[in-house]
Amino acid sequence: WNVGLWQPVAGDVSVFGRWGQSYRLPNIDEIAYALPAVLQTQQSRDAELGARWVTDTSRVELRWYTSNLSNEIGFNGTSNVNFDPTRHQGLELEAHHALTNAIKLRANLASRQNQFVDGPNSGKDIYLVPAQTAALGFDWKLAGGHSVSSGVTWVSSQYVDQANTCSVPAYSTVDARYAYSAGRVEFAVGVKNLADAKYFTLAYSCAGALPASVYPEPGRSVVATVQAKF
Repeated sequence: WNVGLWQPVAGDVSVFGRWGQSYRLPNIDEIAYALPAVLQTQQSRDAELGARWVTDTSRVELRWYTSNLSNEIGFNGTSNVNFDPTRHQGLELEAHHALTNAIKLRANLASRQNQFVDGPNSGKDIYLVPAQTAALGFDWKLAGGHSVSSGVTWVSSQYVDQANTCSVPAYSTVDARYAYSAGRVEFAVGVKNLADAKYFTLAYSCAGALPASVYPEPGRSVVATVQAKF
């Protein structure tokens, strides 16, 4: 179930809240990598509070959330398991501003606390979950159906193991995209990881103070797409 409230309070400002309870069943891949153990249903109790400021050219939203999970489904480095009780909570700030009719700016900031709240790892951070992220970008509509967008994303370090003995280093990437629209058809070319940053987000174990079994992320890549709207 899920229930929410939204209330204007003054001029362009409104506040909102949401409360809910949900569950998630394990998928086929998770079941396969858990056998012979049987995964239990993940359950979550959620709450969210926030405020929103909206004008003709700007939108800013700040929200706080918390999710208390039991039987969270995750990978422990060997197989999929049900975690001891966990809590995910944090603050998120989202902002959009139309600098002109053609240029729009966007920003996202997030600070999260993801921890075990019971069991032998109580008080420790859940591994492979970054505590902070930030993203800045712009969208620029040029004349004649042309448009350009770009953005930079920063992700903080994140622990590799339940004992919080080593971590994946923080990293940042830059993406860019050019598109041309002709009627219902759009042609686009995007470049991911424009600066060809060398980084990784996944490691399964620690070798002293450093991660081991590292899986590097792709370097610079180019993707061309064609989309048609009917």
